[in-house]
Amino acid sequence: MKKVLVLMSGGVDSSVTLYLLKQAGYRVQGLTFDMVGEGSRCCDVKDILDARRVASMLDVPHRVIDVREEFKKIVIDYFIKEYKSGRTPNPCVICNREIKIAMGIKIADSLGFDYVATGHYARVKKNNTPHLLKAIWREKSQEYFLSMIKREHLNRLLLPLGEHTKEDVRNIAREMGMMVSEKEESQEVCFVGKDYREFLEKAGITRKKGEILLKNGKKVGTHDGYHLFTIGQRRGINVSLGKRYYVYRIDAAANRVFVAEWDDLLSRKFIVNNVNWIEEVSFPLKCRVKVRYRHDEVDATVEDIGDEMYRVKTDKPVFAVTPGQVAAFYEEDMVLGGGIIYERED
Repeated sequence: MKKVLVLMSGGVDSSVTLYLLKQAGYRVQGLTFDMVGEGSRCCDVKDILDARRVASMLDVPHRVIDVREEFKKIVIDYFIKEYKSGRTPNPCVICNREIKIAMGIKIADSLGFDYVATGHYARVKKNNTPHLLKAIWREKSQEYFLSMIKREHLNRLLLPLGEHTKEDVRNIAREMGMMVSEKEESQEVCFVGKDYREFLEKAGITRKKGEILLKNGKKVGTHDGYHLFTIGQRRGINVSLGKRYYVYRIDAAANRVFVAEWDDLLSRKFIVNNVNWIEEVSFPLKCRVKVRYRHDEVDATVEDIGDEMYRVKTDKPVFAVTPGQVAAFYEEDMVLGGGIIYERED
């Protein structure tokens, strides 16, 4: 009987993942990472207790492992560093790759488990070579957040929710009498609390008056700190120019925020680095690309320009390409890989 270590956050998705795999005949054990302790939106004390209760109800062993030190070094410090640089990071992608999957597999190896499973809505197709695919339920598909996991880890990963909708999952939890069946899911970065700006300020990024300028350098207002903004943002700019203006560029070193009209934020070319290719690809690469989770994919061509950097040319203009965010590459339902947006070129 194959053994699966199920990563449990205390929510309904990972709880039903545990149930489905047990029903499928696997020998399962629940594992919850204590990543930030009390006060987070994910895996705090209450979540750990919820995971433990579900495991107990299903007569499944459950353990908690403290990874707060690793989580701080790998995810939180990265998040703060990127914001200090005027970039907008996606810490969930880094957490999935380095903490949940990589560390989960390392722990699974030490305990003699064959697989690690999570409650993500995505699919792994295992033929001779494993492939990461979108979930059947496209509205919730979370393959974007897994686009930077290492290729060699796919063979060890199970994603049973890829065939289900959220309502399916909640119905299963209700039928089983799970206390988490109606539990709300975390919508924001789990470790920052209610306000990411307050979190950053506690981490040492202080509010400081700076200039808001147009693309041509004309000053049109002031702001309280560049960390309060991201590319494409409209609300909170507080300048009256008779038209809608959006954050166009952030100069962290000079504490300046540049704004422009919608059309100025449309790009057809940008650079990506730290790319993780899940599939074997050759260049120039014809594919589709998504630059944020909620953005639509667009057709694109990717060129290898050396030094582990790639130029992405899109067939249609893309709004608010944002340094620090993840660009995920696709061939139909299959994820080819993902990387970090370095800069916009036009």
